[in-house]
Amino acid sequence: MALLKANNKIITIALFLLFISCKSKELLESKEVKRYTPEEFTENVRVSGLYFSTNNNKLLYTSDKLGQPAPFHYDFNTNEHTLVHNDSENPIWGLVMYSNNDNLVFTSVKDGGQYPHIYLKEGDFVTDLTPGDKVRATSKGTNREKTGLYYRANTRKPKVFDLHFFDFNTKENKLVFKNETDFSISEISNNNQYVVLFEGLTEESNNLYLHDTKNDSLTLISEKDNEDVYYTAYFSNDDKDFFYLTSHDNEFTYLEKYNIESKQKEVVLKEDWDIMDVIVSGDEKFRIININQNGSPKIKIQDVQKNKYLNVPTLDTLQVTKTCFSNDGKFLAMQVTNYNTPKDIYLLNLETLKAERIVSSLNKQINENDLVFPEDVTLKSFDKLEIPALLYKPKNASKYNKLPGLIWTHGGPGGQFHKTYDEYIQYVVNQGYVVLAVNNRGSSGYGKTFKSLDNQKHGVDDLKDCLEGKNYLQNLDYVNDDKIGIIGASYGGYLSLAALTFYPDEFSVGVDMFGISNWFNVLNNIPAYWETRKKALYAEMGNPKTDSIMLYNKSPLFFSEKIKKPLLVVQGANDSRVPQSESDSIVARVKKNGTPVEYLIFDDEGHGVRKPENKIETLKAIATFLNKYLKDEK
Repeated sequence: MALLKANNKIITIALFLLFISCKSKELLESKEVKRYTPEEFTENVRVSGLYFSTNNNKLLYTSDKLGQPAPFHYDFNTNEHTLVHNDSENPIWGLVMYSNNDNLVFTSVKDGGQYPHIYLKEGDFVTDLTPGDKVRATSKGTNREKTGLYYRANTRKPKVFDLHFFDFNTKENKLVFKNETDFSISEISNNNQYVVLFEGLTEESNNLYLHDTKNDSLTLISEKDNEDVYYTAYFSNDDKDFFYLTSHDNEFTYLEKYNIESKQKEVVLKEDWDIMDVIVSGDEKFRIININQNGSPKIKIQDVQKNKYLNVPTLDTLQVTKTCFSNDGKFLAMQVTNYNTPKDIYLLNLETLKAERIVSSLNKQINENDLVFPEDVTLKSFDKLEIPALLYKPKNASKYNKLPGLIWTHGGPGGQFHKTYDEYIQYVVNQGYVVLAVNNRGSSGYGKTFKSLDNQKHGVDDLKDCLEGKNYLQNLDYVNDDKIGIIGASYGGYLSLAALTFYPDEFSVGVDMFGISNWFNVLNNIPAYWETRKKALYAEMGNPKTDSIMLYNKSPLFFSEKIKKPLLVVQGANDSRVPQSESDSIVARVKKNGTPVEYLIFDDEGHGVRKPENKIETLKAIATFLNKYLKDEK
C-alpha cells in the first residue's frame, strides 16, 4: 500500500512537472515585445515615385520625412539626399525632373480632395498648369526624348479627359488628343500617331482600342464580346508593336503583343500568377516583369536580346512594388518592401547585378524583429470555396495568454491584402490583437473566376467569407473567442457596417473607415471624372435604377436599427468617392439605438487618412476604442 502511494505521488509530481514544462515552453514561444506608440509607427518614412535626371546623375523620389510627401533627389556623385521642393500642407507625387537641375513638374492635391493638379516649379516659382475647381489631371509620363510631359485632364468637360503635352523648353501646353469618345485614354505611341483607348465593361472585362490619329480610324485590339481584362504595357520604340496584358482564355494575365501593320497577335510571356506590370529599358535591352505571386509582388529581369533572365539573388528576398530604368539603361531603381519594413529604395547595377539600399524607411526606434510575419492560411467558406487569408499572430499570444481577434477587410471591392508592410495592421497587432486579413471572393490576384464570384453579391457572399474568418479565429487556442471585432476601410468599411447590421450577434465591435452605408447615394452620385467607369461599376455593383431592391437590401443605413454593437467611424470631409453624408447618416441613426458610437472626422482629408498628425489621431482612436470594448480597459 505504501509502495502504491509512493508511485501515485511520483506520477503526480511527474505530471505536474510535465505541465510546468509545457507551460514554460508555451511561455517561451510567446515573446513579450515592446509596445510602440502611434507616433513611432507614423514616424516611418514613406517614399514613392522614381525618376532619373537626363544625365543619370540624380534619382528623384518623394519622401514624407518632413511631414507631407515632398520631392528629394539622390546625387550619385556625392551620395547626398537634397530637398527639392516642400509644401507643408499638401502631398506631392508624380515627379519629373528636367534640364538636369531642380526644375520640376509634379502632381499635388489640396486639402485631401479628389482633384489632383499638375504643377510646374522653376526656381522658387510654382505654376498650376491645370487650374480650375473641378479639374482633375493625371500624369502619363514623359515622351521618349524627355522633352515634355503627357497628362490627361478634364479641363474641357468634367466627364471627358483629353490628352495634353507640356513642352519643357517652350513651356507651352498642347492638346494632343481631343477625346470625343466614351472611352478613357490609356497610352500614346512614341510618334504620337496612335492613342490607346480603354472601355470598361465590367470590373473583370474591358476593351482596348487603337485610335490612329493620322487616319482617324479606330481598331479593336481586344476580342469581340470578350469577358477578359486588357491593360496597356508599352509600344516598341519603332511603334510597330503594341504590348499589353490580358487574361484572354486564361485565368491569369499574361503579356501579348499586337503588330499594328499585320494586326496579328502573339503571346509573349505567361506565368503561373498575374503579371501585373511590364516595363522596358529605353534601349529595349531589359524587360521587367512584375508578378503578383500569392500576394507578394515579385519581379523578374529579362535580357530580351539574349532571351534569358538575370540571376539576381537579392531579388529572391525582396518584394518590389515599383521600378524605373536610368536613361542609359545601366541602373534600375526599385521601391522595395517587406512585411516588417515600409518601402525602401534600392539601386541595382545592371552590369554588376549588385543592389544597394539608398533610402531606409522604418523608424529606427522600431525593431523590425518585433513586427509580425503574415502567415498564409486557407478558409473553407459556406459553399466549400477556399478563401485565402493572412494571419498575424502577436508574439505574446499563447493558449495561456489569449488575445482578442479582428477580421480585417480590404477595399476595392476588388482589392487584395499583400504580404507587404501595413502600418495599421502591424500597429494593432503590436497592441495585442490577433488579425486575420481576409482575401474574400472578389479579391484580385487569384484568377478571373475568383474575382468575379462577388458580382452583384456584395455584402452577401463575400461577407460570409469574413464570417468564416471569424469562425477560424475562434478555433485558435490563443484567441479569446468571445472578443472578436471587424475592421476595414472604404469597401472594407462597408463590410464592417454590413457585418454589424446583418449579423448583429457575430462581432463584438466594428470599425468603419470611410465606408458606404447607402448604395443608392454612392451609385447615384458617381463623380463626373468616373463617368467612363460607370458602366463597369453598375455591372458589378448594381444599377440604382434597375436593381433598387437588391441595393436597398444590402445598404446598412436602411436597417441601422439592428446595429447594437459598439461602432467607430472615421471619415474625411473632402471625400468625393464616399461622401461625408454616408458616415453622418449611419452615425446619427445608430446613436438613436442607444448603441455606443464614436465618430472621428477630418476637415482636411479625402478618401483616406494621409496627413501624419491625422494618422496618429486615427491610430490612437482605434486602439482606445478596441481596448475599451475588447479588452475592457477604461
